[in-house]
Amino acid sequence: MIIRPYSLPEMNDLRKDDTMASRALNLVAALLIVSPAMVLTGCQQPNEKQARLLAAQNADLQQQLTARRTEIQAIRQKHAEELRQQDKELAACRATVAILQKDVEKGIAERVSGITTTLVDENAKLRREVEQLKARIEELKKQAEP
Repeated sequence: MIIRPYSLPEMNDLRKDDTMASRALNLVAALLIVSPAMVLTGCQQPNEKQARLLAAQNADLQQQLTARRTEIQAIRQKHAEELRQQDKELAACRATVAILQKDVEKGIAERVSGITTTLVDENAKLRREVEQLKARIEELKKQAEP
């Protein structure tokens, strides 16, 4: 086997082949490293189907958000109406309590007045009886004295 040296044009061809092979290997290595990294990190570019799906989900979520906001507003209005109704009922109850309190006080005053009047009348009657009895005792004493 005879080893002969490469000529200059052959050397340039070898260098080109070597450079191209090196570039190809570098490209393959880069693809082998970058592609799994992109897949693992989720850095894939969304395609049109994914974009439509995301847009549909976004629209659905916007509708749900609008519905919840409407529901919250309705609940707030209902709560405010219930509070107004309770305030009216409370005012009516307070008015009723005030009326009942006045009635109780009036009833007590009438009873006390009625009892006082009865007692005063009874007292006057008893005083008259006492005076009559005293007078009768005096008469009997005068009759008993000869």
